[in-house]
Amino acid sequence: SVFVFRATAKAVRRTIAVVKPTRSKAQRIETVKKVKKQYETLAKVTPRRVKAAVVDPKTPISKSLPPAQGAIRFAGVGEFYLQKGEIDLAFEAFRDAIRLDETNVPAKTGYSEALAAKGNELLEKDQADPAKAMFLEALKFDSKNSAAYFGLAEAYAALDQTAEAIANYETALTNDKDLTEIYVPLGILYYQAGEIAKADEMLTKAVASSAETAETQFFLGLVRASQSRDEEALAAFTKAKTLDPTNADAFFNSAETLVRLERVADAIPDYQKATELKPTFFDAWFNLGESYFAQNDYPKAIVAYQAAAKLKNNDWEVFSGLGETFRLTNEFEKAEANYRNAALFLAQVKDHDKAKVADLNSKIGLVIGQQCDINAAKNIVCNWPSAIKALQRAVDATDNPIDYVNLGWAYFRAGHEEAERKNMPVARPFLESAKVALQKAVDAGPPASDFALQNLASVNIDLGDNAAAIETLNKLIKARPELDFARYALGVAYFKNNDFANAEKWFRAAIEKEPKNVVYMMALGNALISRKDGKGLKVLIEQLKLVDPANAAELEKKRVAFRL
Repeated sequence: SVFVFRATAKAVRRTIAVVKPTRSKAQRIETVKKVKKQYETLAKVTPRRVKAAVVDPKTPISKSLPPAQGAIRFAGVGEFYLQKGEIDLAFEAFRDAIRLDETNVPAKTGYSEALAAKGNELLEKDQADPAKAMFLEALKFDSKNSAAYFGLAEAYAALDQTAEAIANYETALTNDKDLTEIYVPLGILYYQAGEIAKADEMLTKAVASSAETAETQFFLGLVRASQSRDEEALAAFTKAKTLDPTNADAFFNSAETLVRLERVADAIPDYQKATELKPTFFDAWFNLGESYFAQNDYPKAIVAYQAAAKLKNNDWEVFSGLGETFRLTNEFEKAEANYRNAALFLAQVKDHDKAKVADLNSKIGLVIGQQCDINAAKNIVCNWPSAIKALQRAVDATDNPIDYVNLGWAYFRAGHEEAERKNMPVARPFLESAKVALQKAVDAGPPASDFALQNLASVNIDLGDNAAAIETLNKLIKARPELDFARYALGVAYFKNNDFANAEKWFRAAIEKEPKNVVYMMALGNALISRKDGKGLKVLIEQLKLVDPANAAELEKKRVAFRL
């Protein structure tokens, strides 16, 4: 009998994980500091607004000063405090100036700058909401305030309002094209929004202005990977790893890119490093398991998969990986348990792939059968009913003809064991159920029918329907002429049907393909005895002596006993 795998062999994923990359709190604060520093440096060379003349607050003031002149003085005091970094006192002075003269432009723009400075202080404390309010207020007094726009952009980014963040960064750049520090956060935001071309443009500009930045290289690598420019992506991730050896994401994405470049062995150290830097990194543990699996290093694959399972104990792919690995290491009971977990958790996924559910249940049935072969040597009764239930679930999931082949296989195996024990009352219902399932697969046509015919022939033989077995095997040999075993099985069917001439013909056809197969040669010997062909039997015995002297001696005893 034959079991048929529904799908191709398990393969490692070759695509970069679709994960929304985010900047850490530390990275966001660092960006705020960099952009602010660049803005202030640029403003010292080329002022970004018209400023009032600085006035020392200790300078005496006339009480009879006209409002407009008083506004000028208070604006100058505001500038004094701004230069000292005393933002709250600057607020008061600028507000007093505006109250005295609402048309005083330096007072209004100075107040706007003070608000933006306060907003940046709040951003550095990771207080995005109050910072946002500050920046919005600043723009009421100066609609060209680039510092307020880039601060507002960072506040929106921290609040996961990507579209608003992009819009404000772009406005900041429009107002002040020299703010090149904006390229990195804006490029990252475009990447997060899925606008890869714009992300590429910004990050390429960022590299041109400052290549030695780990964050820039990391996100440039993500962009290159999205563009399937894998070698360039790898180069960027490699630079990111060098510039920041503590960045687990850089090592992980480097590994992902190596896998996509079919350099799985080279990816393993990077996955390992990612798990060392971040022990709770589920994707790194899982893909490390996948990579070890691809390298046929099953013990290490098991360790990695189990680490992933501890982090996420309801992920069906992890348990499927464990099931596959245990199956290939012949630990069939563990394979069954993990396949069952995988099927359970996959079934809970909304709009899950029914074909994958069927595949998992199919493998549950397979490993139960494989464990049965081990248990038979220990005289442990096989749990074929459980295998049948699993394979029936596979049938129910997709109604795939291949699943009918496997369901028939399980029914046949259960019935065959009972038939071997001469327990036909128990065997027959299993065999009849096998016949029904296999006939459905035969009716479906190739490729399922080709496999189903092989199992169906075995069922017919166990049921004693030799004529049906002969008909089925002839169809099988026509469909799959490469199957040497089918020739032997056809010989057996003819032998049981007392057609010893055809039995001899097909046994010889099988031996022609496998000249040293002792089972085939012994079967031919029995056919020659039944045909009373002593001459042919003597020739066969001489041939068998070269392969298996003990069985040759056994045939010789039969020849003598039958006086041939």
